[in-house]
This record gives sequence, structure tokens and C-alpha cells, in this order.
Amino acid sequence: MRYLYSLILYLMLPWVLLRLWLKGFRVPGYRQHWQQRFGFGDVNTIKDVIWVHAVSVGEVRAAQALIESLLSDASGRPILITTTTPTGRETAQRLFGEAVSYRYLPYDLPGSVRRFLKSVRPAIAVIMETEIWPNLYHQLYQGRVPLLLLNARLSQASLKGYLRLHGLSSQAVRCVGRIAAQSEEDARRFVRLGARRQQLSVVGNLKYDGRLPADFDERVTVMKNSLGSDRLIWVAGSTHGGEESRVLDAHRRILQRHTHAVLLIVPRHPQRAKEVGLMCQRAGMVFRYFSSLSAPLEGAGVVIVDSLGDLVYLYGLAKAAFVGGSLTDKGGHNPVEALLAGAPVISGPSVRNFQVVYQELVNAGAVQMIRTEAALADQVCEWFVDGLRRDAAAEAGLRVIGKNRGALQQSLALLHSELGAVESPREEP
Repeated sequence: MRYLYSLILYLMLPWVLLRLWLKGFRVPGYRQHWQQRFGFGDVNTIKDVIWVHAVSVGEVRAAQALIESLLSDASGRPILITTTTPTGRETAQRLFGEAVSYRYLPYDLPGSVRRFLKSVRPAIAVIMETEIWPNLYHQLYQGRVPLLLLNARLSQASLKGYLRLHGLSSQAVRCVGRIAAQSEEDARRFVRLGARRQQLSVVGNLKYDGRLPADFDERVTVMKNSLGSDRLIWVAGSTHGGEESRVLDAHRRILQRHTHAVLLIVPRHPQRAKEVGLMCQRAGMVFRYFSSLSAPLEGAGVVIVDSLGDLVYLYGLAKAAFVGGSLTDKGGHNPVEALLAGAPVISGPSVRNFQVVYQELVNAGAVQMIRTEAALADQVCEWFVDGLRRDAAAEAGLRVIGKNRGALQQSLALLHSELGAVESPREEP
């Protein structure tokens, strides 16, 4: 079945390349380093590398504490990070600078994978969350390269998709050495997909092990001075198309009660900032772009953040944080970052990507779920005026985070165990 899968991928290649080129009009990064997507690297062979694959921004951030721990390890093994999206790559470069190497993950074509592995020669492969690539997994197994799925999750929808090609998916999953699942439910789904119980460990969610940047307090103070220290600020983070108009409508309602309120709106993809600016113009709202701020806002009630890497600091300014991807069918984004920064969280109903996390936070009173613009405005206004309830929600979030820490140490232990394991003959997957 893997051969038929590969043939279909080769037949689809012209459309894949056309899509890559078209995406480059909106995000120029898609046209950069495109040779790496076929396994041709502009990097010399890296031997004995720890390879971590994090598909995009969310996975890179989830891997941050893990990679920082590996960088501080006395063994000094080189680290390679691969991503699929330019924003993921840019996020990784901002976080780790020249301490690691970067490439794009090659397409799952036999030749592309072979070239990539010949160039990289990993000591171990770490895939964040869930990316199942039959040819890549097969070649790693054949090359006796330990393969780990860390922070692994498998939604019901993803499981249904993989089960349509059950033989192919099952064979790929059995090439994995260890699967560190986020929850018991994720583990059960991997078993349904074909994983063996001995492959699985339930270690929790690495996102709970995140830390604030070392310069957090300093940068928050600087940003507060730029925005005006007396302004009531709320943040709409990681928003998608179809959400910004609803967030702006909620802000219009808020301004009727708090005329000096400021909305910091942070599109998930910064290249959409101009699009959001046009929405503000059509709505008659005075706005500024974050990159052009050099003095207090004065009359502007909306700031559109057109840069990467600033969201956690902006959460530190907020008396309320709406986490996007939840008022549209994107499945939500990570609420832990906002809570770490001290901002209680509001979310729409679409949170399937973080269902377990949100359920616990809602039960603790750290997150409020809303469905309408009016409800969003009401909740923001409540936290504007009721500091006791706002602080109680934020503190509840920190308690949940503290209770759930520990996935990092267990994941590192699995990784080092695989690195140090003595090779022995293995049965075919």
C-alpha cells in the first residue's frame, strides 16, 4: 500500500508545487528554501543530530522548553529543527537564533526523504504532536533511527481520517519507538490506529511546562508606556479570518461603556494585518499598526499586531484575553500562554484541539466560554471593573498549570532513554 501511496503523491506533485507558488504571493516565505522540501539542503551533512520536527507556530512553542533543555545538556549534540510553514520557521529562529539549524521537512516522497536523511543523519527523530508520514517513518525504521512522537495527540476527526487508510497508517505507527501521549484518550486512539500498548506512555501536555521569557517584565513595562499606562487593554490573540470582524464588533460594544478601552488584535498569521486594517477602516475605527508605535496611542482604540513573537508580552498587558481559532472552526489555540502572563481567558466554543485543557480550565473558573459578540463584550467589561474576579480567574489558571506540569521531564527521560538504548534486532512493523 505504501507504494501506491507514493505513486499518488508523485502524481499530485504538479498541484502541490502550484499551491506552494500561489501561497508565495501572500506569504513570500513559501518560495524560499523550496529545494529543502525535496530533500536538497543548503546545509552540510550534520552527523549525530537530534532532529525535532514542529510543523508550525504552535508546535514550535510547545517544543520550546524541550529544546532549551537539550541545548543546556552537556552532551552538546547538534539540534536540527524542521517545520512545514514559514511562520513556524521564523518563530523557531526568533526563539533559538544560531544555536540550532533549520530546514523544511521534505515532502513524503521516497527520494526526498532519502536525500534528507542522508544529509541530516539524525541520532534520533522527535515529531511533535501528530504528523504521520509513511515513507519517512519507514526509512527511519529501516535506518535504525529511534523515532519518538512527543506531546502526541490524536483527535477523533484525525483518527477517522487515518482509519480510512488503516493498513498504511497502522504500519507507519508501528515504526515509532515511543509515543508520549497527552492523555489517556489520545493513547486509546493510537491503539485503535494500530499502536502497541508497549509503545505508549501518557505523560501529559508539554504546553503546561512553558515558561515566561526572561525579559517578560521588562518588555511589558516598555509596552505599557508605549500604549499608555492608564488605558484598559484587552487582547484578541491568534485570530483567524471570520473572527476579527466579530472581535471588532465586541470592541465597539465595549467602547460604549469604556471609551478609553484598547483592543490589541493579533492575527495568527501576521501577513493578514493589512486585511484587518481594512476591516477597521470599514467599521470607522481608529487603529494603529504595532510596528509603527513610537508614542502613546492618543485617540486610537485598536492596535493591529503585525509581527511575530510579541503575543506573550501583550497578554501581560491585558485585563482579559480572547484566544482565537475558537469562534471559527479552527479548533482553538493554546490558552496556557495567556494565563502564564496573568490574563484570564475567554474562548469561543471551537476548542477541539485543546479539549482536555479547556475543560479543566473552565471547571476551575480560569476560562469563560462565549458564543456571541455581546457575550464577549460583557465578559471583557466584567473583568475591566471587577479586579477581584479577574484576579481569581487568573490565579485559578496558574493553579491548574502548576498541577499539570511534569510532561517535560518525562519526555526528556524518554528521549535520553532512546538515545542511550543498545540496538537490538526488531521485528518488522
